[in-house]
Amino acid sequence: MIFTSFEFVVFFAVVLLVRSCIHSFTVDKWFLLVVSYLFYMSWSIPYASLILLTSTVDFLVGVGLGRIEDQRKRKLLLVVSIVANLGVLGYFKYTNFLLDNIWLGVTSFGLSASHWHYDILLPVGISFFTFQSMTYTIETYRRNIQPCHSLRDFLLFAAFFPQLLAGPINRAVNLLPQFGQHVRFTAIDFETGLAQFAVGAIKKLVISDRIAPHVDMIFASPSNYDGFTLLQGLLGYAIQIYCDFSGYSDMAIGAARMLGFRFMENFQMPYSSVSITEFWRRWHISLSTWFRDYCYISLGGNRIGIGRTYANLLVTMLLCGLWHGASWNFVFWGGLHGVSLAIHRAWTAWAPLASLENRPAFQFGWALFSRLLTLGVVLVGWLFFRAQSWPSAIEYLSRLMMWNLDGTRFVSPYIFPSLAAVFLTHLFMHKDRNWAQELPQRSIPARVASYSALAILIVCLGATESAPFIYFQF
Repeated sequence: MIFTSFEFVVFFAVVLLVRSCIHSFTVDKWFLLVVSYLFYMSWSIPYASLILLTSTVDFLVGVGLGRIEDQRKRKLLLVVSIVANLGVLGYFKYTNFLLDNIWLGVTSFGLSASHWHYDILLPVGISFFTFQSMTYTIETYRRNIQPCHSLRDFLLFAAFFPQLLAGPINRAVNLLPQFGQHVRFTAIDFETGLAQFAVGAIKKLVISDRIAPHVDMIFASPSNYDGFTLLQGLLGYAIQIYCDFSGYSDMAIGAARMLGFRFMENFQMPYSSVSITEFWRRWHISLSTWFRDYCYISLGGNRIGIGRTYANLLVTMLLCGLWHGASWNFVFWGGLHGVSLAIHRAWTAWAPLASLENRPAFQFGWALFSRLLTLGVVLVGWLFFRAQSWPSAIEYLSRLMMWNLDGTRFVSPYIFPSLAAVFLTHLFMHKDRNWAQELPQRSIPARVASYSALAILIVCLGATESAPFIYFQF
């Protein structure tokens, strides 16, 4: 049951209708908890117990952190939470990756070894609900929030259905207190949420799902296509993953808002960034800030010298890459971004062109160059992120860089129009504004025209079959 399915529309309509009839605060929270678990069980009934188990462990750790003052014991409790969450994540996500690399390492020395491989089904959303739950125990350990003493509220925080499968990764300090209040939606909440949900649906159905088959076809056999087609496929994937993931985030934020809850924004025009540092402030914000606050800063951040700062950036992004998937392609992707972040920090500290910054011609030229350079790094990263294997990524990149003309040329009727739509949106809309949240403040004629346009786009141009969201696999 995905957000763009008819089943979810019916499910959500029933949730709204029943909840509007519930006047008891306690019953309301129990109802939301039950429907959240039912939503997840539409994907997997057995793995719903996994969320229940990890959530219960973190709840008990939080209670213990609130009662114990001895710092060594508090640190031990935090370790229990981290090991439990990362242990579950590691087993399901990285067991076969570890076994495969051990086997490759042993056989590379000419030794014989059994190639163990287990059929482990990755629970949907495991990377998201484990990280979200960990924000609670970490912040409770740091004494930034008070322990939650209601198991029901904590289970609801960990499994709230709009963000359960692919985020945003909402911090306990922001979301958990909302379950301690009798949150009811207002007319503005509903309209704002509906507008953001509709924008997300357009990103998913009209853009991402339309270009996905052609992007998949190009990446499946890069040796068959010429340089122009390969460039088209790479640009298409950059648009596909942005519209797919930001579309999910918009729908999750919109669905929660229609219920009266507030989620953090997860994307803010990332392809308009003038540096790789700015890109990560605008792309998957809930994850980038998670790694910044709980990994980069915990490693020392920029407090222990320049060399250590660069190392911390690299380690953080390597872990971010590994978080996305058990493959060396993802590790390379994270390492590329880590090195780029370190280089940008070094360049900013050096500032060799500072004397030219006040010249208008330089400002324009440098801004254009910076955007193109940032986009180039991002695109190379996406190539390795999307490629089916390391050799496939190398072949794709080499044929693209050499602009091979000996392959088939394919021109997609969807990729370039989608590219133009995203480019114009990034060009003309202010990168820090949220159109969907501003729309309810407009005049009635403007709102009617906007909602009509959104509906027409979905009905007339939306894909008839919606594919699962890309980030479900992570």
